[in-house]
Amino acid sequence: MVTARWLVLLALRNAAVLGAAVVLLAGLSTPRVVLAQEVTPVFVVPREPVAAGGSLSVWLAVLNASDRAVSYSFPSTLQGRLSIGGVERQVSLALRTPADGGAALIPPGGYLRREYVLTMPAGIVGKVALDASGVQANPVIVEVVPILAAAQTDAKPEGPTLGGVFSRPDYDPEEFFKAHFFGYEPLYFIVGTEQPNAKFQISFRYQLLNSNGPLVQRHPWLKGFNLAYSQTSLWDWSQPSAPFFDTSYRPEVFYLMQRVDEGRWADWFRLDLQAGAKHESNGKGGLDSRSLNIVYFEPTVRFGQEDGLQLTLAPRVWAYVGSLSDNSDIANYRGYVGLRSVVGWAKGWQLSAIGRLGDDANRGSVQLDLSYPLMKVLFGNSSLYLYLQYFYGYGESLLQYNQRGTSFRVGFALYRW
Repeated sequence: MVTARWLVLLALRNAAVLGAAVVLLAGLSTPRVVLAQEVTPVFVVPREPVAAGGSLSVWLAVLNASDRAVSYSFPSTLQGRLSIGGVERQVSLALRTPADGGAALIPPGGYLRREYVLTMPAGIVGKVALDASGVQANPVIVEVVPILAAAQTDAKPEGPTLGGVFSRPDYDPEEFFKAHFFGYEPLYFIVGTEQPNAKFQISFRYQLLNSNGPLVQRHPWLKGFNLAYSQTSLWDWSQPSAPFFDTSYRPEVFYLMQRVDEGRWADWFRLDLQAGAKHESNGKGGLDSRSLNIVYFEPTVRFGQEDGLQLTLAPRVWAYVGSLSDNSDIANYRGYVGLRSVVGWAKGWQLSAIGRLGDDANRGSVQLDLSYPLMKVLFGNSSLYLYLQYFYGYGESLLQYNQRGTSFRVGFALYRW
């Protein structure tokens, strides 16, 4: 009897030990249930505007900051909220690929992301805040522009149409212009003590084809064609009648491919490609005439989060085409390569450097621009940037491309890199 009881107790103890071992092994081999503090959901949206009534891709990236793999369940739909001017609108975001829903394993220190699609309500235009319930992700800002290409309807258009697609009642010239007009190079006005005292620059680009037109809707790559115009003037206040010392006029046409990576590689990396042709002239005649034409290629890479520290590198290579009779040796000073680099915060201090290397190592130039948004210190009332610029090297003006100089100026900017 004692022996039988002892055998039963021994069997129970062994079973308990075996059960504990099985539970322990299962815990080691099975991903842990996700905890809120272990993962960080992040919303990512394109920087390009979206048309009212159009579709918007919203990426939900979930970062795993722990040292263990965790399981995260991506819902098939998200309930979102759009906010603008105190008005809120409830919307739904659906997975673009339904099979991507459900639980997924996120490796330690890694992330997973899924693409959701949102149909923007037709009646919303402007800067819209988007957030979603059910996931503790960051709100994002989306720029919504008016619908410029109307869909075919049974109703007869009130005005003339172009190809049966573009109707006059849906066309607002001012909104159309804003949707296709962009800053290009920095816009600033700065002054210093060296002659010529003042310097200012205007620059913009204009997208040639309508983003919402049938041609671009069918072939989205066509929206990359742009016209641009930049003008840099040196103004000598110290002389009688304050004449303009020299002005550089730079029209160009180029093709811009934005977000070549389409956000697939990493949310902290961006690649743009640009190629074009540019004319530059100072508009003068006789011995003071200066002009050149180039074709160029420029890749731009950006590292860093949208709301964090960013580094941008944009090397450019070019070739001279056409006659250089007004300035036959300008390639000795301008060279064939340049580099633009920008480091800083989108909403804070930013330092940019532009360098050109001439054929001779002693030639070339470097320009440093430091800027800060004044809207952060004047209670949000200013729309300007504080702007400081230092130049050293050859060719600050096209007129004196073969003369070396140094200048430092301070002023304000409306737009920066």
